[in-house]
Amino acid sequence: MTATSSLDPDITARLQLAMDLADASGELIMSYFGNTRCAADTKGDGSPVTDADRGAETLIRNAVAEHFGHDGLFGEEHGEQDGTSGYRWVIDPIDGTISFVHGVPAFGTLIGIERDGVPVAGVMNFPAMHERAWAELGGGAWHRIASEPPRRVHVSDTDSLDKAMVCTTSFDYFRDHPWEDSYLAIARASKRTRGWSDCHSELLLVTGRIEAVVEPVLNPWDISAIIAILNEAGGRFTDWNGDRESCSAVTPGIATNGHIHDELVGLLSPWAA
Repeated sequence: MTATSSLDPDITARLQLAMDLADASGELIMSYFGNTRCAADTKGDGSPVTDADRGAETLIRNAVAEHFGHDGLFGEEHGEQDGTSGYRWVIDPIDGTISFVHGVPAFGTLIGIERDGVPVAGVMNFPAMHERAWAELGGGAWHRIASEPPRRVHVSDTDSLDKAMVCTTSFDYFRDHPWEDSYLAIARASKRTRGWSDCHSELLLVTGRIEAVVEPVLNPWDISAIIAILNEAGGRFTDWNGDRESCSAVTPGIATNGHIHDELVGLLSPWAA
């Protein structure tokens, strides 16, 4: 990516650190992947966590504290630390831990950078797949596979839900909840649905390979980095009512190419919280 004078140097500096930390955390994570050491513990919410999750987040937090000591930190594994600069780093060291512990490479590290509560930059790194997407405010969305040159990416131009591929992580997040029937509604209204799960589906969205991702359960670390990239790729993120645009505190959430967003909101709003 070529920097331009219109970019904010404070954001650019943080994004560069995030890119470096994606490399470093990726090396740590891959030292565990497919290894007996990646046995998982179960957290209080029933989700798995591994030494790789904890170690990668610690690595990222320590480096941010060293380089941008006044920034806030909010990570899935080690909680929130307030800052004074107006910037906050939102970290999911392994989004897709279930994939990770099952030896499936479709997991990623998410590093989001927010300013005054708004996602302004982010990195999605997939160390086992050798793919990465990133963006900063005003700089476009970018994608790289292995050692290929980075290319600027955009969401698809599909303009109706009945032509769209829609993803959601799993029926597990719908089952036995008040929004369970919305899963069938999505399947009936869309051309196709798939469970390319967790942040891998969001990678497919920002690179124009699918049209939407619907998630009934989200935390800020699941979506902050993705919002920054999606916005620069031309897409949209809101709650199921179509409100709270680009807010990482939204759950449930809809991420789309923008063209089918209102149609999908109309479909899902009866189940909105």
